[in-house]
Amino acid sequence: MKKYFLLTFAFFACFLAKAGSPIQLTEIPYNVNYHWGIIDVNIAHGTVKYECDGTNFHGTLDGVSIPWEGHVIVVSDTLKTQFLPGEKYSKEKITYQSGWYRRPKAKYFRSNDYNPANPANYKNIAGQGEYDASNASMEAITITSDMIGMYYYAHEIDFESMQPNQQITIPIEGVYAQEVVITYLGKGSYEIENINYPTYNCMFEYNYKGTMSGYPVQMRIHQTDRIPVFLSASIPVGKIEMIYNP
Repeated sequence: MKKYFLLTFAFFACFLAKAGSPIQLTEIPYNVNYHWGIIDVNIAHGTVKYECDGTNFHGTLDGVSIPWEGHVIVVSDTLKTQFLPGEKYSKEKITYQSGWYRRPKAKYFRSNDYNPANPANYKNIAGQGEYDASNASMEAITITSDMIGMYYYAHEIDFESMQPNQQITIPIEGVYAQEVVITYLGKGSYEIENINYPTYNCMFEYNYKGTMSGYPVQMRIHQTDRIPVFLSASIPVGKIEMIYNP
């Protein structure tokens, strides 16, 4: 009886260990580039921070564009989730999600008079704020806020056991996305400042209200530390790329 109890306890402990992947606080700086044909220009700088105790995940994405027509674009996303045991990989239960969009005048943004909490200065994905942001802008902010969860799956997914074009569908319990479909594209490499990073390459896309977003995102994940070193999404003209800035 004691042996049976110990075996049962060991199995249960192993099951719990697979329920989540602890991740220490990680901060990743990015350059954001616009790419179209021979055009390749830096348009913004951003930072992703995240950590997980094995179940509770907290991540943020903050970015500020370079001045354009006298304005800057400011994006601030937060995602808090619980990653709970699934069939093979953790399923995602969102406990808090926010995404903020601001476009202040560049000079005003740097001054002491700028108040980011003034409703006239922002719009968020919950519909709050008075700033007149386009639907396309707010759709993009929703996707980037959901995308933070992929930084957890970059650590958990066993890419070595996958074949190119193999897909994983992960259910999401939250206000916006219902699931994310991840397609493994195989191994590769990506060079940044003359350093070659061996990568796992994948593509992911979110499902909202039963419809795929239409904005698949390509991601290259460093094989050793599982940091996404490159992300790319197509827009009506060209691509937006986030590139790790070591």
